[in-house]
Formats: sequence, structure tokens, C-alpha cells
Amino acid sequence: MKKVFFAMFLALAFMSCEDEATNSNNEENQIEATILGRWIIEGFEDNIRYEFTADRLFTIYGENGEFPTLEEFQTENPQLTGNEWTYEGNTVVIDLNFGNFSRLVPEFKCGNYVAFMNQEDGSSHSTYYREGYNLADCNE
Repeated sequence: MKKVFFAMFLALAFMSCEDEATNSNNEENQIEATILGRWIIEGFEDNIRYEFTADRLFTIYGENGEFPTLEEFQTENPQLTGNEWTYEGNTVVIDLNFGNFSRLVPEFKCGNYVAFMNQEDGSSHSTYYREGYNLADCNE
């Protein structure tokens, strides 16, 4: 009887350690929920990258699926300074110039590697995912 209780204790202890390791790995794979960085827009994978800096959004066009870094893009296109953007609450507000603004609410999923961009009324606008992430891996 002692052996049965001891075996059950070891099994529970092992499962507890395994759960902690799994949770730890999930936390390591999750990044900060922020729009900053380089994003791919679903449906435009071979043509466009959006890169959000602290206060600017750059639209970077590629050739044959190849995209320059932001630094290369700025060197090649010094006249293109990007669009100003800010957060207003949980809404990303992008100044499209001439009094036009885009207002989108990101809903971060899949360890914050995917952002479902929604209109303020809740309707879907587009799906962004971080460069280097495989959108097919997102099951949320």
C-alpha cells in the first residue's frame, strides 16, 4: 500500500513539474502586446510590410518577396517620412494626411504575434502578423 501511495505521489509531482515547464515555455514565446515592429498584412504577403516605430508608420513595398530594412528604405527614400500614429486608449490612430485618419483597434492573439485589426464598431478590417511568424500556426 505504501508503494502505491508513493508511486501516486511521484506521478503527481512529475505532472506538476511538467505543467510548470509547459507554462514557462508559453510565457517565453509570448511577446509584448504592442503594434511596434514590422507586420505583414494577410493577403499582401509578397508586396507590403508595415513598420511601426515610436511615432511613425512606414509602408514598405517589396520586389519578388524581398523587402529592405527600415534603414535601407529610409536611405533609398529620404522624402518618405511615414505617417504619424498614436494610441488613443486602445485605438491605433494613423494620420493619413489631409484630415483623413484610420482608427483601428488591435486584438492581439497567438502570443501577440497576430493582431486582428477591427474598426471602432467592431467589424473586421484586416489581419496583421509579425514578420517571421507563420500565420497558419495561429489557432486562436
